[in-house]
Amino acid sequence: MKKYLIVAIGGLFICLTGVQAAGLGPPAQVLSSKILAGEQVNFYVDAGYDAFGRDQITATLRAVGDNIYFYVGNDYWNKLDANQRDLLKKTLEDLADQFDQVIYPKERAVFGSEWSPGIDNDKKITVLVSQLVNDAGGYFNACDEFSRSQIPTSNQREMLYLNTLNILSDKNKAFLAHEFQHLISFYQKTVLYGLEEEVWLNEARSEYAPTLCGYNDVYSNSYLADRVDVFLDEPSDSLTEWKNKVADYGVATLFLHYLVDHYGTEILTRMTLNDKVGIASINQALTDLGYSETFSDIFADWAVAVYLNDCQVGSENKYCYLNDNLTYQRLHVDYSASYSGFPNLIVSRSSSIKDWSPRWYRFRQGTIASTDKDVLKLEFDGSTTRGDFRVPYIVTGQNSQTTVQFIPLDNQEGVIYVPDFTSLNKSVIMIPFNQYKKSGFSGNEALGSFSFTASSVAEVPVIENSQENQPTVNYPEGSLIRAIGDYKVYIIKNGYRRWIQKAEIFNAYGHLRWEDIIEVSPEELAEYQEAWLIRADGDCRVYEVNADGTKHWLNMTAEEFVISGRLWGMVYIVNSFERDFYQTGADVLFK
Repeated sequence: MKKYLIVAIGGLFICLTGVQAAGLGPPAQVLSSKILAGEQVNFYVDAGYDAFGRDQITATLRAVGDNIYFYVGNDYWNKLDANQRDLLKKTLEDLADQFDQVIYPKERAVFGSEWSPGIDNDKKITVLVSQLVNDAGGYFNACDEFSRSQIPTSNQREMLYLNTLNILSDKNKAFLAHEFQHLISFYQKTVLYGLEEEVWLNEARSEYAPTLCGYNDVYSNSYLADRVDVFLDEPSDSLTEWKNKVADYGVATLFLHYLVDHYGTEILTRMTLNDKVGIASINQALTDLGYSETFSDIFADWAVAVYLNDCQVGSENKYCYLNDNLTYQRLHVDYSASYSGFPNLIVSRSSSIKDWSPRWYRFRQGTIASTDKDVLKLEFDGSTTRGDFRVPYIVTGQNSQTTVQFIPLDNQEGVIYVPDFTSLNKSVIMIPFNQYKKSGFSGNEALGSFSFTASSVAEVPVIENSQENQPTVNYPEGSLIRAIGDYKVYIIKNGYRRWIQKAEIFNAYGHLRWEDIIEVSPEELAEYQEAWLIRADGDCRVYEVNADGTKHWLNMTAEEFVISGRLWGMVYIVNSFERDFYQTGADVLFK
C-alpha cells in the first residue's frame, strides 16, 4: 500500500492513498448518540492552512442544525468578549439555518448526495471554524473520510473547515456552499466509483454552488463579482492547469457559469453522477442529454462569448452569457494584443500557451482607407509535436455586422482571407487555443507553441476546399441564402443548409433580416447538404422536420442516433416558437 499524501489545492484536499473506495470500510464511530452542545473535541488540522502552523486544535460545539454541527476553535473563542461571542453564536445559528433550508437541499438536488451517514455514521456534517491563513476561505480534506487505522490524522467525519476571518462576512454562506460541493463530489466519484475528480472541474462546480443557492442574485459585492474581477485581470489563465492561484478560480467560475447558462443545471447533475471525471465526464453528460456539441465546441464558443458577450451575434445565443448579472457591461475581455498599420505592415509573431487557454489577437486598420491591397491574409501555424489547435475568429464590418468562423487547419496549418478589410474598416479577432491534452491535468502543464502572420494582399485566391461537407464557396456561418429564381430561404452552418419554411418562423428570430438574404446559383446551393433535424434551445429532444410542416421526435438513444447514420452536425438549435410551430407527427423509432 502506498503512503498517503495530502496535497493542498485551495479549498480541496485530495487524499492520495492506496486505499480504494471499496476499502473505505465500515463506519469508524457513531457520533449522533454522543454529541452534546458544549462538547470539546481535539481535531487534526492542516498545518499549511492553519494561521499558526498547528496540526491539532481543540474546539467546542457552538451551534447545531438539522444537518450540521459548528465547532469553533477554543483559542479564537477565548479572545472574544461577551458581545462578540453572542454575535458569533447568532451568526452560526443563522448559517446552520441557511445550510438546512437552502444549501443542503439545493446542492443535493443538483449534485447528488454526500456520503451519509458516512464514515461517522451520522447524517450531520461537521464544520470546524478556526483561524486559517489570510487568503483561505475554507477547505475540505478528503483524508477525514478514511478510518484512523488507514490514515492516522483522519478526523473520521464528513467535515469542512471555514476561516474565522470570513465567518462574520455576508459571504460566509457562499464559502460553505462551495465546500459542501467538494464533500458531495468525494462521495459521487471516490466512494461510488473509486475515481478522483480532476481538480479544475471539482473547483469549477464548487464555484457555481453559491450561484445555485442564490447567493449571487444581488451582484454588488457578491462572491461572483469578486470572481469576475479576478477573471478580467487574467483571462488567459488555463482552465485545466491548477496552480491554486486566484486566477484559477476566476476562469473556472466564468467557464462553468457559461456552461450552465446554455446547458442547464442538468449538465451539472449528469457530469457529477456519471463514472467519468474531467472533460470526459462533461462529454458523457452532453451525449446523455442528446447534445451534439463536445467540450471543445463549448470551450470555443465560450472563448468567443467572453470577448463579444452579445446575444445578437450568430444563432442560439451562444456568444453571450444568459445570466442577467453577467452582461457585457460587467463581463467582456479585452484583446491580448492589437495590430494595425495595414497594408504596409506585416505582422509575424510566435508564442506558446497552456492547453485550454485562449488568447485574443486583434487586427484592425482603424480608419477607412482605399488601397490595392484590401484583403487581410491571416496565416496560422501550430506545433505538430504538442499541438491540437482550434482557431475561431470574429469579423466585424460596417454597421457592426459580426460573424464568427474558424480557420480550417490541415496538419495544424491554416490560412484565411478577409476581403474589404481596410476599405470597410473591418476588425478581425483571432482566438487560438490548444486542446492537446484531454485528461490528467496537474499544476504544471507543458506549453504548446504556435505562430501567425498577418499581411495585406490584392485579392482572395481561388482555394479548393476538400473537407467533407464543405462547399467550394464558403459563406459565413449563419448566412441566409436562396437560389436565384427560387423562394426557399436557407440558413447555413458547417456545410449544411436548413430550409426556413414559413415567414412566421423567419420573423421569430430577431437577428434574421430579409435584406441579408444572399442569392446564389443553384450549383452553389447544391454544395450545401440539406439538414432537417432540429432541437429547441434547452430541450434535448431532437426532431425530424418534414416539408409538410410536421415534426417527428427521434425516440431513440444517442447511440441509436449515431448507428442509424444520422449526423449530429445536421442538428440545428431553434427557438421554442419554431419547435412548437410545427405540427407533431408520429415518433421516429430506431429500427
